[in-house]
Amino acid sequence: MGILVALGVGVLTWAYLTASNYYEHTWTTHDATFAIPFPLSAADASTLAPGADPAVEALARAVGRGKHLVETRYSCNSCHGRDLGGSTVISSPFIGVWAAPNLTTGPGSVTQGFTALDWDRAVRHGIRHSGKTSSMPVTEFRAMSDHELSDIVAYIRSLPPVDRQMPPVRLGPLFSFLLATDRDATLVTYTIDHQASHAAEPPPLAASKELGQHIAQVCTGCHGPRFSGGAIAGDPGMPVVANLTMHETGLKGWTEADFLRAMQQGRRKDGTEIKPQMPWRQLGQMGETELKAVWAFLQTLPPVEKGNH
Repeated sequence: MGILVALGVGVLTWAYLTASNYYEHTWTTHDATFAIPFPLSAADASTLAPGADPAVEALARAVGRGKHLVETRYSCNSCHGRDLGGSTVISSPFIGVWAAPNLTTGPGSVTQGFTALDWDRAVRHGIRHSGKTSSMPVTEFRAMSDHELSDIVAYIRSLPPVDRQMPPVRLGPLFSFLLATDRDATLVTYTIDHQASHAAEPPPLAASKELGQHIAQVCTGCHGPRFSGGAIAGDPGMPVVANLTMHETGLKGWTEADFLRAMQQGRRKDGTEIKPQMPWRQLGQMGETELKAVWAFLQTLPPVEKGNH
């Protein structure tokens, strides 16, 4: 028994030290530079009333677009709280502590003094201001365009400052073991090309598969890169995730109307309620064109059996 206990302690110690070292890795990225806010296009500037200040109007429009992106497509409030002042996502002695940080300009904020490069590294690369690894689910935001990120930053900066200090990541034994034995599946920062550039603009607003694919990247964190769903390792509190492909175990037989009802009302084709872990209340606030674009994209996916991420 003593040997088994010693072995268990040794394994957990190794897992914790290995996982901690992964968080301490320092990264370099490409030099992302973009305006905050984006200036008005020539077409937009031509619509201004005589005497209107283009810079003021550009900021106002950016804040409006950023609010839409934060509250719908990217559901930032789901982790960072309704006021974006930070929120504890997981707190478990077995799993660990994960708290989404304060994004506002108030005391305790992690974004004070951030440049466009800092925002790019945090949101699209999963890298902290220190240059070390973060827990940001960057797979879901990697395809975000410069213009979208700029709009989001403009909106966040317009919010009332929140005085809130969130705790740092604390690794529990389960997460330490999962991270130590399968780093790439647990910290996606290790799996992406940090020198690759990003699109300046998102696809045009239309019910197209191109826009749908762009929006649906936020779904990959739970539904997987093939959108086939299944159990999420390391999070026993999460239900089995739905298959979004047109497989028999997924959305085969669904219509566009069924999909819109699921996203806007939280009810599946058979009328049952979608579990609250699915942020349909946020995603369902997207415009109908955006939702129809997602549906158009999902129909192009190869049918995959549920759970085969």
